[in-house]
Amino acid sequence: MMRKHSIASVIMIIVFSLVLMGMSGLGTVAPQNGAVSSFHAKVMDTTNNTVEITSVTIDGKTLFQASLGKGKARIPFENISRITIKDKTACVAMKNSQELCSLKINEISKVYGNTSFGTYQIALKDVVWIEISRSQP
Repeated sequence: MMRKHSIASVIMIIVFSLVLMGMSGLGTVAPQNGAVSSFHAKVMDTTNNTVEITSVTIDGKTLFQASLGKGKARIPFENISRITIKDKTACVAMKNSQELCSLKINEISKVYGNTSFGTYQIALKDVVWIEISRSQP
């Protein structure tokens, strides 16, 4: 009888320890998908709420991807100053003053980043515009 009690106690201690170790990462802020970004963004959503985020990525990458006709455009953040989205279509204002419009967004793509209050994510379909800038060292 004593043996059954000690085995059950040991099993409970092991299970409890594993649960506590699994919770050790709660509350930490890590970049989405392990991506490290040196870009900041200001994002306005469809409710006119504006959020400033750091370490910004779209789907874990520091580039904007969209369909351009039958092809795909992949524009690095370092070339972008602003992305404006309306009705599933994006217009990208480049840093060299060029503009690329009629880009079809992937509605399930998400913008990820960090804020002063924690992590942030939003689907591209819920974004009105994004202003992108490089982080200051």
